[in-house]
Amino acid sequence: MKLLKFLGALLFLAVSISLVLNRVWPGKNMEAPHKGGSALFVDLNQFSSSMDEKGIQQFLPDLGLKCTNTEPGFTLGNRVCHANLGSFNDVGTKQIVFFFKEGHLANFKIDVPWQNHQAMIDLLYKDYDSPKGIQKKAHLGVRLVGWKIRGGNLLYDLNKDQDAPWNTLLWISHEEAEVRGGIFIQKK
Repeated sequence: MKLLKFLGALLFLAVSISLVLNRVWPGKNMEAPHKGGSALFVDLNQFSSSMDEKGIQQFLPDLGLKCTNTEPGFTLGNRVCHANLGSFNDVGTKQIVFFFKEGHLANFKIDVPWQNHQAMIDLLYKDYDSPKGIQKKAHLGVRLVGWKIRGGNLLYDLNKDQDAPWNTLLWISHEEAEVRGGIFIQKK
């Protein structure tokens, strides 16, 4: 019993030291990624698969996107451009990542800290009205809501998961959605 208590105390000490060294305190570490990130104000209807990497960089010059090739077999794209993002349309965010396939925009994501989860949902409903689809039941803890907009599709998880450091708003081009067999189930 004494050995078990000793191992428990040792484990607690190791976790505590790790938290202090890595500054992983709930709520505190969520603000760090925002520092130095740009504020982005844009209508997501402005994005389309006709945009290439250079077009995105010209459209969003203040982001300071860093671009690189992805690993073989990565399904979202073979090129990726990313930047820290302080906010998207006044909602605090973490980063934005663009994925390109064959030179054209296929997907992008905006990571949203869980503290700003409801603000992002409110923004999406305000800017894009009623969603095209909503999952009635969560699957593996995820319950998606989706909008079909001019240049693509938006997906966001309705469930606020405080165990995850952020949630993701995902934009998928219409062409990429078609390649994947569609996003929204059509009622017949």
